[in-house]
Amino acid sequence: MSRPFPLLSTTEAADAPALASALVDFDRAVQTLLEQDPDVHGRFSRAYVTALFRACLQPPEAGAGTPRGRPDPDIAKALKHWIQDQLQRHPGEADDHRLTAARRAAHGFWLQSMACPIDEDGKPRAARLMDGLLALTRPDPSLR
Repeated sequence: MSRPFPLLSTTEAADAPALASALVDFDRAVQTLLEQDPDVHGRFSRAYVTALFRACLQPPEAGAGTPRGRPDPDIAKALKHWIQDQLQRHPGEADDHRLTAARRAAHGFWLQSMACPIDEDGKPRAARLMDGLLALTRPDPSLR
């Protein structure tokens, strides 16, 4: 998987080709995960969390795409619009507090990785965190 949208850092405008290309790559990664997931409940949130964590855990690349310590406001704005569009396509995910918590925690993980990229020692902890967030995307067993 190429470096997805959320790890792109650029000084170009939000409509710049590099940003547009990265968003398409990230969307493609999420759509692939959606197609592979037979469980409808939380499908988008699971795909988003998984794609985001996979991106954050990739080895850092030199040059464009390398985290630079803080998120770019244009990237954050584009990601927000993309997520809002996705939530309209996946009814019920915006209203489920567990799914919202999983997505927002994954987003926080991305922001943290911008300031401090994940090294080999941190990968097992990151994998456990991702597993915990993915558990939030499954139906709440206490509601059965």
